[in-house]
Amino acid sequence: MNIFKKLLISAFSIVIIGCSSGEYHKVKKGDTLYSIAVKNKVSVTEIMALNNLNTPHINAGTKLLLKGETESSNSRPSYHIIKQEETLYRLSVWYDISVEQLRKYNNLPNNTIYVGQKIYLNSKYSKDNIQTSRSVGKNLYISPTLKSFKWPIKTKEITSNFGTRIHPITGRKTTHDGVDLRSKMNTPVYAPYSGTITYSGWMRGYGKVVIINHGNGYESRYAHLNRWLVKKGQKISKGQIIAKTGNTGLSTGPHLHYEIRKNNKPIDPTNTM
Repeated sequence: MNIFKKLLISAFSIVIIGCSSGEYHKVKKGDTLYSIAVKNKVSVTEIMALNNLNTPHINAGTKLLLKGETESSNSRPSYHIIKQEETLYRLSVWYDISVEQLRKYNNLPNNTIYVGQKIYLNSKYSKDNIQTSRSVGKNLYISPTLKSFKWPIKTKEITSNFGTRIHPITGRKTTHDGVDLRSKMNTPVYAPYSGTITYSGWMRGYGKVVIINHGNGYESRYAHLNRWLVKKGQKISKGQIIAKTGNTGLSTGPHLHYEIRKNNKPIDPTNTM
């Protein structure tokens, strides 16, 4: 009996020592690979390699190996699909790669990313994939036309990003086809590029709307307006005032909903920033 007790105590001691040294971690509710990595002074990439994980998202109750020998400890996946509330900085910590490298590998002009976007994590990528990585739909490129777009109002403060979001009124998870820009009532709205007005009127949910056809498949939309200053069929120039911001339609306060579409497929307007 004494021998059995000694063996039991020894085994228990080994477990305690292993746990206290941070070799293993049992995932609790609220844990993330990032928080676990910071607490244990290891990289997210190393934890993923040690536990054969192909995503940094984990479930409570999972037992993770935190330290050990593995040939793939310095490897990382070829790409990552962006989920809600993720940022380039968070990816840089997860995968032990700088924000500057992430931007270079994905041809990003700034740190703006959107839900569902494929972000490449190494330099071995297809040029075609990089060109389409920031657009919605295949073969949508950041063309010279899109690069020439001006911002529609003077402020660039975004209150709701492009992509999946919780609708501020319905409370449901929806796809946001544009960006919401903070503004006061009756802030001037400028045409980002020359074109022809194809719609100037009321549209369900959008309230008062102006739509411009810029040619080459490009179209821009401006919603929740207070005043229209253009009419259907009117030719307009880049920088011309086309409307005043407002609070019409499904809106929680004065702002501008701004969309850009290519062949009727939404594109993140921050591509033009």
